[in-house]
Amino acid sequence: MPIVLMRLVTRITGRSWRVPALVLLAAFLTGWLLIAVFEEPGAEIKRPDEYIWYFLVSGTTTGYGDLSPATTGGRIGGVLIIVAGLTAGLVMFAELTLWMGKGRAMRANGQAQLHKRRHIVMVGYHRDGLRTIIGQLRADVEFAKTDVVAIFWPDELTGENPDPDLYDVVAFDGTAYERACLEAARAVVVIGHNDDETVRVMLGVEAYLRKKGDPPVHLLAGVHEGNRRAEITEALALIGSDIEPVDIDDSAVVAAAIRNPGIAAIYHNLASTLDTDGALYRVDIPDDAGAWSRMDVAIFLLRRGGTLLAVGDSHRPDAGFRLTASPDEMIRGGQSLAVVAADRPEIPWHEL
Repeated sequence: MPIVLMRLVTRITGRSWRVPALVLLAAFLTGWLLIAVFEEPGAEIKRPDEYIWYFLVSGTTTGYGDLSPATTGGRIGGVLIIVAGLTAGLVMFAELTLWMGKGRAMRANGQAQLHKRRHIVMVGYHRDGLRTIIGQLRADVEFAKTDVVAIFWPDELTGENPDPDLYDVVAFDGTAYERACLEAARAVVVIGHNDDETVRVMLGVEAYLRKKGDPPVHLLAGVHEGNRRAEITEALALIGSDIEPVDIDDSAVVAAAIRNPGIAAIYHNLASTLDTDGALYRVDIPDDAGAWSRMDVAIFLLRRGGTLLAVGDSHRPDAGFRLTASPDEMIRGGQSLAVVAADRPEIPWHEL
């Protein structure tokens, strides 16, 4: 029995805040008992709500004086409350202050457990790129208030998070995915030091999510080397059919891929096409060639195996190419076209 009792006491007092908490509880109960026994019947201080108020103002030594015991026994209870407040209460306050400071430090250093939902998780940390991507995301009303969490490798961030108002950080370890709430994320972007590391990390991400029941998380894998797109895409497909590769050189493309699941595949397929059996050509329209609807030109090129990608406003090097078409847009002489095709397209403008 003594051993069991000692273990119980050790377990209760194992944390530094538990002893002062027990002292305050004992003072609360003892003071209430003494006041209830010795104070005159009907005394206001004996009412539970009034006693709690008296305990708070006396234990914090505020001492409003609106309530006070009138008997010796009641005053002894009041002394116990004041002494407990001056000792155990101050210790509790100090422990609370340390706990709050420790929590802030753990969060700043990536050691805290976060509580996020529908957020963006970036696995891999590069401050400038991350800030740019977040800036692109914030420009979209739907993502203006979306939280971002960056999981960083040991060599990527030393010290505290330099941008706590923009994103939270989580240090990579065995609990990183859980602390970053990966299964509750809206999208997860994996950016390794190189493409091989990205594939390995994505394998771990997919395994973690599978254990969590395969939640609907949009997965993006950052690709560094354009000449290995096909190889990396094949490797990612073996891990999961829904993983989208995205070129990380352009932060606007990454942000667009995060906002629009499936868009990354279009960018990636276009880049892969240009790397293999196609190329992007600029075609200048002669000044005296005439005018046609953008739809007619696009159809003409499609029938010859080409794709009209964008229309520029002039022959200048900075022609201001536009991907999107305006209603009833006309293409005229003096403009330029961006066309994807196997060979440079030869367009008979005067016969079109």
